[in-house]
Amino acid sequence: MSVDAALARIAGHIPGGFAEMARIVDRNERLVRKWGDPECRERMPIEDAIALDLAYRAAGGDGAPIFEAYAAKLNHAGTDFFADQIALSRYAVTLIKECSEAEAAVVLAAQPGATARDRAEATREIEEAIAVLNRTRLMLGALPVRSMTEQAVAS
Repeated sequence: MSVDAALARIAGHIPGGFAEMARIVDRNERLVRKWGDPECRERMPIEDAIALDLAYRAAGGDGAPIFEAYAAKLNHAGTDFFADQIALSRYAVTLIKECSEAEAAVVLAAQPGATARDRAEATREIEEAIAVLNRTRLMLGALPVRSMTEQAVAS
């Protein structure tokens, strides 16, 4: 719901509509109507928003239209902001898994009697972990670090 829709909902419920709303907040009716216009620079003061929501309730209305409109705006804005954080926290599971697999492979490759295949497996696991670490760095806004394979190819 937009602020304009919230104001219209209140005006439609309170006897006297916008004129009564203007009286409640001690503003002129034209300004109260303009608060719903997203192009208008003038914003509704929080005290006036609360007063209008309370007047709506006092007139038997259910809910708080202006509060609900602002809550919807906040949730929408927060979705974009927190989406990256949620993605990062989910990717952390992959990071932990790949790094743990690399650590385990290195421990096995360091054991007496480890084979060339064990060392190759450890190297492969390390490369996979580096790739995941680099993706994590990118998600955090940092530049990736080149892996040993990428450095060898670049030389």
